Amino acid sequence: MDKPEIMVVDDQPAICKEVASYLKNDYIVHAFKDAKGAIKHLENNRVDLILLDYYMPEMTGFEALLSIQQNKATSEIPIVFLTAETSDRMEHEMLQRGAVDFLVKPMDATKLKKCISKHLSA
Repeated sequence: MDKPEIMVVDDQPAICKEVASYLKNDYIVHAFKDAKGAIKHLENNRVDLILLDYYMPEMTGFEALLSIQQNKATSEIPIVFLTAETSDRMEHEMLQRGAVDFLVKPMDATKLKKCISKHLSA
């Protein structure tokens, strides 16, 4: 059976590296340092879930989410936000805008894997 493909989009290379190291045994991981590169990748490639940083230069996580949701080919991909922000308002806004979940950075490997597993099987 093919491994599910996960896209990680974060402007901090250390976060991409950390997430990839947690997931490399169970998933194919595609890491991008910006949303524009990730969206370009999605034009010709399919992934099963996207881990998307909220705060990024050039294009924010919300702008990327909107772009992904507006494209019929990618609109069904579950998106989990990665954020250092922990306010209830932020959580509500992320979920309201269409993210399936969010994880607070720095991430716990066990929580990350549980979150991904939950949303891939949904």
